[in-house]
Amino acid sequence: LSEPTAPAKTKSVLKGKEWNWTAWDSLDMNLGNITMGEFMDHFEREYNLEISMLSYGVSILYSFFANKKKVEERKAMKMTDVIFSISKKEFPPNQLFIILEVIANDKETDEEVDLPYVKFRFG
Repeated sequence: LSEPTAPAKTKSVLKGKEWNWTAWDSLDMNLGNITMGEFMDHFEREYNLEISMLSYGVSILYSFFANKKKVEERKAMKMTDVIFSISKKEFPPNQLFIILEVIANDKETDEEVDLPYVKFRFG
């Protein structure tokens, strides 16, 4: 038997600093059940990243090419309400987190930044 190897690292630059992360890492957000617009604003303020796509499982919650009217409606909705409106699945009462995938670009360079999944605490 052999020892397991360490996971591969992905290099990203966040806030001007190099960050090496693995598949075991996540961006943990503990902001409560904020609106999707507040979620996106947080990424801009905290990481200087502009979200181009946001998904929950197979459901795309936001994309830069989506209908602008629908995007504005969703930005005003709480994150759990956006997810429910698209997936039609209720969250169990004991669930506190959701896992989100984010594709984002650096606001200064417009380069796509590789990110781990987002562990979003809403409860």
